[in-house]
Amino acid sequence: MIRTFITGDGSLGLYNVELDEIYHSKFGAKTEAYEKFVEPVLNIKNPRILDICYGIGYNTKTAIEYLNNIDFIDCIEIDEALAKNSYKYEYSDSVNKIIEKNLKNPDFIHFYFEDARKTVKNLNKKYNIIFHDGFAPYKQPELWSEDFIFAVINLLDKEGIYVTYNHSKPVLNALNKTGITIGKTIKNDKYIGTIASFNSDLIKNKLSDFEIEALNTKSAITYKDKDLSLNSLQILNNRKKEIEKSPLITLSAFIKKKKSNSVI
Repeated sequence: MIRTFITGDGSLGLYNVELDEIYHSKFGAKTEAYEKFVEPVLNIKNPRILDICYGIGYNTKTAIEYLNNIDFIDCIEIDEALAKNSYKYEYSDSVNKIIEKNLKNPDFIHFYFEDARKTVKNLNKKYNIIFHDGFAPYKQPELWSEDFIFAVINLLDKEGIYVTYNHSKPVLNALNKTGITIGKTIKNDKYIGTIASFNSDLIKNKLSDFEIEALNTKSAITYKDKDLSLNSLQILNNRKKEIEKSPLITLSAFIKKKKSNSVI
């Protein structure tokens, strides 16, 4: 069951009762789409966009509003009914009409109504913008496993940018394992998301050496889903067991050790 609520900027947000999880920031759904997803990619030319976890389309709609000369957008959403009604949710009439048209007769926007893991495995394209906007890892770890992230990053153009709101350590660690340069999305001196690219020149606020080192701790152990087929509970339980058996230092011990060394 999906319920609606009004977010801090007056735009509409959704709440998934089954998962007990909101789709959008309570501080502002439209603001979040712009600041965490679209603003970091404003300089990308001729956008080729992959929108993972489309929902009601805030990221895609905001991209249409602010980005020029969009080549195409591929949207993935497992909830077909939700996505097919997304043009009915609050946004400008002109943008919603574009969404409605493309839902009925795809032009430059194409929709995949299935498990994102299946879609990503079958796509044979390169994107210069990837929006990754799944529910939090503790709710949907299958969308944040290192195996899924590897598959996603494999679709990213060498001059492209990957963006997500997520900056949890398991996700950063998974990204780091791909060899991509990782940075922080900063707004009003707050760390609000993650940006990554194979072109390090595109990343302004790179992770510090300390932040990279912190990925070698228990808290940064990644979610695993080798064949992209496990369910949420299996992935969560497997990670819990891996953490229990791991010889890695805890994050708190790592921080304490670093502080001790800095004093010396």
